[in-house]
Amino acid sequence: MKKNKFTNSTRRNFLKTAGLVSTAMFSGLSAKNNISNKIKTLSPLGELCDFTALPNGFVYLNSGTEGTMPQCVVSTLQKNLAKWTSDPTYAYELDRDLGKRQEFNRGKVSEFMGVEKNNICLTDNTTMGLSMAIMGLNFTHTDKVVTTNQEHSSVISPLQIWQARHGLQVKTQPFPSPEKIKNMNQTELLDTLFPNNSALRGAKAMCVSHVYPTTGVRLSLKSLREKADELNIAYLIVDGAQAFGAIDINNINERVENCDFYACPGHKWLNGPPSTGVLYIRNSNIQPPEFYPTISQRMIRYTDGNSNYPIAKALQIRGCSNTPGFTAMVRAMKFVKDEGGTAVIEKHILNLSIEIKNLILNHAPNCIISPYSDKDLGSGLTTFYPFRWNQPQVPIKDKKTAEWVAKTLMERNIQIRSIGIPETGSVNNTFNKSYALRVSTGYFNSNKEIEFFTSSLEDVLKKIN
Repeated sequence: MKKNKFTNSTRRNFLKTAGLVSTAMFSGLSAKNNISNKIKTLSPLGELCDFTALPNGFVYLNSGTEGTMPQCVVSTLQKNLAKWTSDPTYAYELDRDLGKRQEFNRGKVSEFMGVEKNNICLTDNTTMGLSMAIMGLNFTHTDKVVTTNQEHSSVISPLQIWQARHGLQVKTQPFPSPEKIKNMNQTELLDTLFPNNSALRGAKAMCVSHVYPTTGVRLSLKSLREKADELNIAYLIVDGAQAFGAIDINNINERVENCDFYACPGHKWLNGPPSTGVLYIRNSNIQPPEFYPTISQRMIRYTDGNSNYPIAKALQIRGCSNTPGFTAMVRAMKFVKDEGGTAVIEKHILNLSIEIKNLILNHAPNCIISPYSDKDLGSGLTTFYPFRWNQPQVPIKDKKTAEWVAKTLMERNIQIRSIGIPETGSVNNTFNKSYALRVSTGYFNSNKEIEFFTSSLEDVLKKIN
């Protein structure tokens, strides 16, 4: 647990005494009214896994960009980095945890995600995983791919390469306005984004996000699978950067098995180290010419008659990877299990996120961007436009103001971020943007930190010229 003036119990004991999350939060109730004041004694494991690396008094609300690490994860990284340094050749060639084939760690990740080892390739980050997936598929100029105007550039960039090199048809669907989304449920939003028409039917792939970095909109993997099947789309490729570690992947609606490819990081919401990630591949037997092992040294396995070589294993062999980091990412997954599992993590993150949403809804409902009416669309990201505290009905959408608010909060030891959002109807995610504030409520954050943030935000917004 982070030890500072904003924190009053261990995360584990906080969740036990809180009785998890009340679903009444979405009706506007405050989380702090439902939390017991009982504090239990720290266990040795709790002390070992505290988030003590963050400085006292520093409120970090930016897990959507980078997470932090509990001490047990830091210790695992340090230990295995030293182990590598003491005997690099043995570590690379033969060590169970650090070896180049990563059989052991892939197995641990597959257990955490509830899939098989040969569905898992460990990557440097989400960008690498998405590039492996999108560049590996054998698109042609007659194929079309469906995506949205609010995808991260990790999705857009490889699609642009396919478009420039081979004439791939990219169908970019614009998100409706926040005003419209707030009155929609998930089915209505998906039907609006991806209508059942001839322009989209029969596409080769759908490339979308699990949770959108711009608005915090969550699209359940089960619903995305059903939509892809309805449109007869062959491959569902999902960017899990803002979901993995924050969403309960054991929930039947959020199982990665709904996707053909799911790329996600270890360093954001999971609170693992930098340069770690996962690519899930549904069909472990997929191979050329349907799918090629890009960023790999093992294409020869598919040219020498060995057609049974698992594609995830082929992708894993690519020279020297961040194997000490992978051991620490696996330790972060054990930390999640020790805390009670992915459902417990999600509930805490959503609880805090709802407090932020309620603040904006109660004072400046015209300024909130993230959905709040349908809890199935909610996530740990809350995005809203800045506003003058005494003029809350008027959103301020320019980049300068958003950056000023984020900078001023940082001067008070509170970190959020500003973010650009494509305007409604735009089909290009690089132009015609408005700018907003994005708050990420991580697992290590507490209710007292949220209270400090909300009071500080009010003070800062009162100073907007």
